[in-house]
Amino acid sequence: MSAAVGETDLWAVARRFQLSRGFIQTLLSSAAAFCSCVLHFTEEFEEFWPFKALLAELIKRLSYCVTAELVPLMEVAGVLELYSAGYSTLAHLANADPGKLSAALENLNKRQANMIVASAKMLLNEKASALQEEVDELLMLPLDLPTA
Repeated sequence: MSAAVGETDLWAVARRFQLSRGFIQTLLSSAAAFCSCVLHFTEEFEEFWPFKALLAELIKRLSYCVTAELVPLMEVAGVLELYSAGYSTLAHLANADPGKLSAALENLNKRQANMIVASAKMLLNEKASALQEEVDELLMLPLDLPTA
C-alpha cells in the first residue's frame, strides 16, 4: 500500500509485488472508501480534528493514484498533458496565458484553454476562501473562554 501511495506508478507496484494492476487499483479504491468512512467518523467528534485534513489528502491521493504534486491538478481536465507542458500547479494554470496554453498542447483550442484557465482560477479562489475561513475560525475568540 505504501508503494502504491508513494511516488511509484501502478505498473511498477504491480510488477514489484507480482499482482495485476487491476488488483492494485481495486485495493487503492477500497482504501479510499474506507478512509472516507473514517473521515466522516472523525468529523462527528471534535477531539479528532487533526485527522480531518490528513484523511482528506490521503483520500485524494488514493483516489487519483498520482504523485502528491499532481493531486491539486487532478480537478482539471487533461492533467497529464498540462503537467508535461510545464503547468505543474493550480497556480501555474490560473495565471497561464490561454494563447500560450493552447499553443503548448496540440489538441487544445483557444476556447478550451480559456475554460481551463477560468476553471483553475475558480478552484484556486475556492481553496483560498476555504483557507481564509479556517484562519478566521482559528483566530476567533472562544465563547466559553474562562474569565478567572
